[in-house]
Amino acid sequence: MTTGNIEDAVAWSLARLNTAFIHHYDRREYDEVLALFTPDAVYQVRGRALHGHAEIKAALDARPGPELTVRHLVTNLPFHTITDTYAHGSSCLTAYAGPTAGVGPARYPAANAGHIVQVTDRYTVHDGRWKIARRIADELLAPAAG
Repeated sequence: MTTGNIEDAVAWSLARLNTAFIHHYDRREYDEVLALFTPDAVYQVRGRALHGHAEIKAALDARPGPELTVRHLVTNLPFHTITDTYAHGSSCLTAYAGPTAGVGPARYPAANAGHIVQVTDRYTVHDGRWKIARRIADELLAPAAG
């Protein structure tokens, strides 16, 4: 495989990892989310640095429960500094949340709609798979107060 093909294959793997993260995160499948991080990963979110699986899991468990429907859209996935075992990249997340509806779609208030978060990641190969070693989530845009 040429260097360009290797970089393309790694970028594809990392894009799939980010898509899997959002899928499992939104559905509160936290064991699957944790499997995407190295055991010693650092996840910096909302001004807190969470170190390792135990701290990350505690923060995930503190999220609102099934009474709130949450969905994220992940876009803009440039990856760079790709080697055989290390990569760096970023993505943008647009987040929506609203009270879970009994029937039909959840209706989200403007205050819970369209938050845009910049995620900056460092990835490494751990146990033969690409994993997140460090994730920094910075909120860039939030809906204006009405």
